[in-house]
Amino acid sequence: MKQRFLFIVIVLLVHACTNSYPIYSNKYPVSFSCNVSVSPFNSVHTLGYFIYVKQRPAKDGYTVYTNTGMAYQYPLSEVQSRVFSYGLAGIIIGSPWHAGGEIFAYDLGCPQCDRPSASLTIDTTPYAKCSKCGTQYELNNNGYASNGGHPLYRYPLTRNGDILMVHN
Repeated sequence: MKQRFLFIVIVLLVHACTNSYPIYSNKYPVSFSCNVSVSPFNSVHTLGYFIYVKQRPAKDGYTVYTNTGMAYQYPLSEVQSRVFSYGLAGIIIGSPWHAGGEIFAYDLGCPQCDRPSASLTIDTTPYAKCSKCGTQYELNNNGYASNGGHPLYRYPLTRNGDILMVHN
């Protein structure tokens, strides 16, 4: 009897200690669309390549950054400025190596710090690193954290022809 009770307690503890996170996040609102047939957005079709999008401080547009350091500025119409939202700190968009060409969207904010000022930096590697806590995330592996913590917030995508929509 004691062995059965001990077995049940161990099983419950193992399951209680397992981190389980939803595939998609709705913690921060995201609504963004782009045409993936034009540069720099067309680079999201390249496996292992990611771009990121941040709202400009004046909120009159956004900037798209490539992982090679290029920056592209885009203005927003009045309607777009009311509709577009960028999650916690911005949006990362790209095609992980393992996804067979599927495009993923992650938040540019660190989920460990969970504040807009904890923005991730991305370079030519498939990793993103938090500027505050130093946690590193593998973009080609579902945004998992190197320290085993919460993975990047991921957002659902829909596609209508060449228009890619990131939303929740």
